[in-house]
Amino acid sequence: MNRESFVESKKSDIWNLDLNYSGENNYTSFFSSTGNIHSYPAKAVPDMVHSLLLNLKEHYNVSTVLDPFVGSGTVALESKVLGLDFFGSDLNPLAVMLSKVKVLLIENTGYIEQQISILLEDLSSLQLNKNTPFIIEKFENIEFWFKGENIRELSFIKDKINQFLKKRTKKHKGTFALILLIAFSSTIRTVSLTRNGEFKLYRISPSDLEKFKVDAVEVFREKMKNLLELLEKANKQYKEQTISEIHLANAKDLFYLKDKRVDLVLTSPPYGDSKSTVAYGQYSKLSLQWMKDLMEVHLGIKVYSDNCDEHLLGGKKSDFTFDDERILSSQTMRNLIEEMNRITNERKKNITETLDSLKLMIENNNRYSYIIQALNNEELKILITERVRLDIYRKIKNSAKHLSDKKIKQIAKYETSKFILDLLDSRHKVRYRRTQQLNNKLPYVKETIIRKMKSQPKRIVEVINFFKDLYKVVIETDRILLIGGLQAWIVGHRTVLGEINVNMAQILNDWFKDLNYKQITSLQRQYSFKRMPHHINSTATRNSEIKTMMQEHILVVQKQ
Repeated sequence: MNRESFVESKKSDIWNLDLNYSGENNYTSFFSSTGNIHSYPAKAVPDMVHSLLLNLKEHYNVSTVLDPFVGSGTVALESKVLGLDFFGSDLNPLAVMLSKVKVLLIENTGYIEQQISILLEDLSSLQLNKNTPFIIEKFENIEFWFKGENIRELSFIKDKINQFLKKRTKKHKGTFALILLIAFSSTIRTVSLTRNGEFKLYRISPSDLEKFKVDAVEVFREKMKNLLELLEKANKQYKEQTISEIHLANAKDLFYLKDKRVDLVLTSPPYGDSKSTVAYGQYSKLSLQWMKDLMEVHLGIKVYSDNCDEHLLGGKKSDFTFDDERILSSQTMRNLIEEMNRITNERKKNITETLDSLKLMIENNNRYSYIIQALNNEELKILITERVRLDIYRKIKNSAKHLSDKKIKQIAKYETSKFILDLLDSRHKVRYRRTQQLNNKLPYVKETIIRKMKSQPKRIVEVINFFKDLYKVVIETDRILLIGGLQAWIVGHRTVLGEINVNMAQILNDWFKDLNYKQITSLQRQYSFKRMPHHINSTATRNSEIKTMMQEHILVVQKQ
C-alpha cells in the first residue's frame, strides 16, 4: 500500500460512527437535560453534530465553522464547546435570537441572576394589583389564538420586560434582552391555543379549549428558571475564547463574512419549500407578532415579516432569476425533472377522465347506472368520499362542541362509509335521499378536480425553484470556503408529487463534483426523535398519507 492509499484508509476509519442516537434530544451533547430553552422544528441532534465536528477537527484541522441555516443553533453551540470559531445566519428572526442565546457567554452570572430574580418577584407582586396600568396587545386573530386572560397576562409580562430593559446599561442590555425574550417566546407558545407537537398553526379542539387553563406569569417564571440553569451549565463548558457571530441573513448571500474564509461548512438545510415540508415561519409567527417591536428596539433584530415562509428557499417571495442550466449539472436533478414531467402527464390524463365521469354523472341527474359508473372511477370515488366526509366533519364539529377532535373524525368516517353504501343501495327511497344530498356536493368536487389539473405543473415549478435556491447556497458556500476546506450537509430524501423520492444527497454530490470537490464520505442515520411528522397528507393526491423523511444522509466533501 502506498502512502496516499494508507492516508485514505486511515481517513475512512474515522467515519465508523454510530449515529442512530435514541432517547431524548437533549439541549446539548455534553449534559442530559429534560429541560429545553425553546422548542423548534426539525432540530439537529447535538450528539451527532458533536461527533461530526470532533472528527473533522481532529483529522482535518478545522478551526472555523459556517452554518448558513443556523436554525435552533445546535451547530453554533457544539462549535463553541469544541473551541471553534462560528459564523451563522438564518432568515427566521426567531431562529437568530434562539441561536444567539445558545452561544451566549454570560459575564457576571451572579448579577444577571439577581436582577432577573428581582424582575420575577416584581411580576408576582404587581400581578396581584389589578390596577397596574399597561397596554393590552392587539394584532390580527389574537383572540383566536389566545384566551382573554392570557392576552392580559402576556401583555403584562411584555410591558414589564420592556420597562426592565429600558433601565439596563449598554453592557448588559443585550444579554438581558436575549434571555428574557426567549423565555417570553417559549411562554407564548405554551399558553397559545395551538396543538401540542405541531409546527404549523392548528387550533386545539373545542373540547380541549374549554379545559385549557394556564397562568402565563407562572409559566414565564418556570421558563426563566430553566433557561438560567441551562445557560449556567453551558457556560461552564467553554474552555476557550471563541468567536460566535449569528446574523439575520439569506443563505444565498453571505455578505456578513465580507473577506473572511472558513474551513468547514456544516449545515442541515430545509428539505423542501415550507409549504410542503417544515413551516418554520408558521411556527414562529405568534412569537414574532408579540415581540417584534422589542426585538428591534433592544436587540437590533428587525422582523421583516410575521411569517418568513414565503422568503425561504422556494418561497413565493424568493428570487428565482437564475440560469436553469447550472442546476442541471446534476444528472440526478435531470432525472428528477424528467420523472416529474412523466407523472404529471399521466395524472393529467387521469384527471381528464375523472372530470368526464363527473360531468356524465351531473348531466344525467345522478341516475343509478351513472352513479355506479362514477364510483368505479377510483379517483372520483375518493374525491366524492372526501367531500362527503369533510361536510359531515364540519357539521358535527359545529354542533357537538363537547366531543374531542379524534371522536369527531371517527364519527365522520363511519357516517361517510354509510353514505356511500346508501348511494349504491338497491332500495329506491334510500338511494334517492342520498342522491339529492350528493347533488349539492358535486360542484365542489368539480372545483377540486379543476384545481388539481392546474396544480400539477405548478408543483413541478415549485420543486425546481427550491433547487435553484439551494444551488445558489452551494455556490455561495463554495465562494467563502478555503481550498482544502470541507462541506458537510445533513439532508433527508423527501417525497414529491406523492410518490417520487428525491435523492437530495446525490443531487448535492453531483453539484459539488462539478465544482471540483471530492467526496470524503456519505453516512446514514435513522430518525429517532427529530421533530418532524412521520406521515403527511399527500399534496398531490389528497387521498393518502405518505412517509416523510425517516433517514438522514450526511454528505462530506472536500474542496480540491
